[in-house]
Amino acid sequence: MRLMVRSLLFSLLVFFCIGSTCKIYGQSVTYFAKYDKLADSLSRIYKIPSCIILSVGFLESGGGTSNVAKKLHNHFGIVGDCNYRVSRYKSSYKYYPTIRESFIGFCELMKSKKFYASMVGSKDQKLWAKKIAATGYAANPTKWSNAVYSISKKYCN
Repeated sequence: MRLMVRSLLFSLLVFFCIGSTCKIYGQSVTYFAKYDKLADSLSRIYKIPSCIILSVGFLESGGGTSNVAKKLHNHFGIVGDCNYRVSRYKSSYKYYPTIRESFIGFCELMKSKKFYASMVGSKDQKLWAKKIAATGYAANPTKWSNAVYSISKKYCN
């Protein structure tokens, strides 16, 4: 039942948020424009396409509007130490002192995966999404990778 509810919420998020502007809670957020320079700089360092970084962050954070994104600065749904003392928010998701550190955390996590070495420098966004999803990043890898790829195709090309 819990997985079904999560899947439904995920589907609704994808439906409403496939775009550079995501309307959640009546608030419009232009996610790609806000974080493109950060993603570009990390792309040069980690050789992960900036659009993949942005698309994953956008999808996982609801365009930066989720509680985890706002309270923990975690735009990628990375699980870890919440640091309740600082964040005052109980969660199984990792707390980052800044959004920039969340983006770096995602890139470092990808760098630690077995597939990374074979993908470094590849611009194949569809393959990046599939490889990330295959590491257990998403409950439904096919649906998740298709959503990430759809977002990247629509707003980065």
